[in-house]
Amino acid sequence: MRYEADSTKKEIEDLGIAVLALTFAFTVSSYVGYRYHPPPGIAITILVYSFIAVIVAMLFHELAHRQVARKYGGYARFKLWPIGVLISVIISMLGFVIAVTGAVNIGGIYDRERMGKIALAGPASNLVFGIVFFILAIAIPAYFQFSSLFVFLSRINFYIGTFNMIPFGPLDGGKVLAWNMRNFAVVFIISLFGTILSFVYL
Repeated sequence: MRYEADSTKKEIEDLGIAVLALTFAFTVSSYVGYRYHPPPGIAITILVYSFIAVIVAMLFHELAHRQVARKYGGYARFKLWPIGVLISVIISMLGFVIAVTGAVNIGGIYDRERMGKIALAGPASNLVFGIVFFILAIAIPAYFQFSSLFVFLSRINFYIGTFNMIPFGPLDGGKVLAWNMRNFAVVFIISLFGTILSFVYL
């Protein structure tokens, strides 16, 4: 019981650090367009928007992996990647973000289908959120304050979903592709199209 409590506490700490690091990264990447000196009101808005976006796009993404893995009876814990945190923060200074702050470690599940479904759960959650916020951004007139938040949330969700579907290294895309090429293609193409559309149209 003590080990379980310590493990849960460490996971919460790791998730907290990852959320704060990515919030900082998205904030800094947005400040680049203002040469790191945005007006105070805009600076605060970007910080708040970034925090909300990370909670919705990154935290729910990881929890989706975790939930599906545990549903299959596997061990699942989010683990921070300190080097990834550093990479995410440094690259954000160039004006874009690579979200590699950590991942859900899976144990006790080895068959390709279940691993593929667990991997797909994260990007699928981003895809759903991306579409929902895209619709809200279109439905709500631009002069309402929340309209710009919905635009930001749509873009971040589509972007994180697309990035994680790249079939490379430890990213989700490789596991999904190894399980089912059609499912990989559908989610990747829709996520990529959503990313492009949200940046061009919204």
